[in-house]
Amino acid sequence: MSIETGLAIGCTDVQAVGGIQRVYIRKWNSNGNNDQVVINAGNHTVDSIADSGGTNSTWGVYETKIETADLQIAGTSENGVSTYECTLTFMLPNTDLTKLTRLQQLTNEPLMVVAVDSNGDLTTATSSAGSPTHLVLGISNTLTGSDQNLDISAASHSGFRPQTFARIASIEGGTGAAFADQNGVTVTITCTQYELPRTYSNSTPVSVTGTVATFV
Repeated sequence: MSIETGLAIGCTDVQAVGGIQRVYIRKWNSNGNNDQVVINAGNHTVDSIADSGGTNSTWGVYETKIETADLQIAGTSENGVSTYECTLTFMLPNTDLTKLTRLQQLTNEPLMVVAVDSNGDLTTATSSAGSPTHLVLGISNTLTGSDQNLDISAASHSGFRPQTFARIASIEGGTGAAFADQNGVTVTITCTQYELPRTYSNSTPVSVTGTVATFV
């Protein structure tokens, strides 16, 4: 039996660059109500993320020091179970009260995260040509139905957080001792998923005002 479908590599694939240009973070159910998440299982995408009763969601924008952010995915398969350990690392320069306060607010919280790669224009729609890839961590359509009934339904994927939410694993850094030392903190966010990260796909660009982003 021949393979009827596959993947073609274009010029843009060969010339793709590394790096993360922006990180979006929010807490699951930030407004105290169930988030509404629409997943396209066939396309392996997240098509919509909205607060309960709303049409969009609010995210924090984390702009990191250039060429310091990195997303690594390590997949293993045993006894028919595939597990993907996702690790996102990014550096926030200049250790100050604002950054430390915001990171403290996210510590020990269930998070959803979007890491935007460096291959495209952020002002374009996420599903259009020329848009960077928006990789979603902490939103999964597998391993649902437990967590004392706080887990979300695999059928609708709308409501409570999944067990595969992301979390802050470590915060390292400081001011340094010498003038030439690096001043800032490196944040590591991890999540264990049972599917590869989905991509956020929507016909409307992510709207950013200052340090706040709005997803549709």
